[in-house]
Amino acid sequence: MSIVVKTDFKGEYNISKTCYDQLDFYIEKYEHYYLVRLLGAELYTLLISDLTATDPQVPQTTKFLNVFNPFSIDEHSYLYYSEGIREMLVQFIYFHYVRENQVINSASGTVTNSVELGVNAKFMGNIVQVYNQGVKNACAIQWYINENELEYPEENMQPFEYTSGI
Repeated sequence: MSIVVKTDFKGEYNISKTCYDQLDFYIEKYEHYYLVRLLGAELYTLLISDLTATDPQVPQTTKFLNVFNPFSIDEHSYLYYSEGIREMLVQFIYFHYVRENQVINSASGTVTNSVELGVNAKFMGNIVQVYNQGVKNACAIQWYINENELEYPEENMQPFEYTSGI
């Protein structure tokens, strides 16, 4: 059971259906990792217990729907905008999947993956942009939780940082 399902990887985050078997590993590993960093362990546990039983899982209570769903809020001449938790997770998982599938481990060591009828594209700019969009979403969600601290007393959020890809 998970918030992110393989069919979420479409459009700008498209992953070929022939690679779906590998994608399960990334979803399982990074969904948990980023949710715990986003919310803290205790609030993460409360979110998980609030999720529906069917995939894709979604929260049932307003407390979690407020941060799970996309939002845009004007506050002190600043726009806080989040594409929601599912999209944030898709962005982070896509980043790890694409980055880590550019190389393969072989008997002679770690080598660049090759293709027969083309040249591997350089994804660094794209995946850095995707990762940073995930950070932007995470920061907006954490801002919302901080602004509503009485509703989320269990939070223990960990900071997210942008990357330059270097």
